[in-house]
Amino acid sequence: MFRKSKAEAIRGFFASSLQQNELALFYLGVSGFIIKSAGHEVLIDPAGMLKGDEVAEFKGLDLVLFTHDHMDHFSAGKMEELFKKTAAPVLAEAKVASKLEGKIPVAKLVSAEHGKTYSFGDVAVSAVKGIHRGPIMLYQLHMGEVTVFHGGDSGYVSLKDYPSQVAIVPVGRMSPTASPEDAYKMVADIQPQVAVAMHGSDKQKQQFEAKVKEAMPQTTVYILAPYTSKILSISLKL
Repeated sequence: MFRKSKAEAIRGFFASSLQQNELALFYLGVSGFIIKSAGHEVLIDPAGMLKGDEVAEFKGLDLVLFTHDHMDHFSAGKMEELFKKTAAPVLAEAKVASKLEGKIPVAKLVSAEHGKTYSFGDVAVSAVKGIHRGPIMLYQLHMGEVTVFHGGDSGYVSLKDYPSQVAIVPVGRMSPTASPEDAYKMVADIQPQVAVAMHGSDKQKQQFEAKVKEAMPQTTVYILAPYTSKILSISLKL
């Protein structure tokens, strides 16, 4: 059976047409996602996962986000390559931003601060301090009509002030702070229509899914394999 290359999978994802109430997710692995709404594209924590032919599929991005500087989330060299292709602005935790100085123009590089909201055209991003070994920033994105929360690989912090239609949350391995239990508590705060498990073993993702299904049957859980995508239909009311 013919299997698409990773570059072809990304090309197909970018070619998809979305309605105002739809959101498309492309999972790179670990906590790396391409998130697409009708008219907006955001890349989060790509680390070094994108190779040359895959980077070539990026025609433009509204924004690149980095939660922290660990190597499974961030690569300065790969971001420099992506910037040359897309000229996308970068919002990043302060240590990441410092490592990109001189590689990304100052006008395109923003150091994220807890509690602040940043605008990049029609995309607005609120930064939230997480819990990890070292500093980490979590992000709530407003992309058109849809709101998405991305939890990096943080342990639990209160997120009741960040209700979102979609929550992408870390469930464990190899994170020293994330777990199925903490991911469930994040989702209980956020009250999303859809929860997506990331950054964990298959067993941990299944444990998280079971917790949410039992306690929050109104929330749909998805577990994506790396380099696969999912189009979500979202109610536009939070």
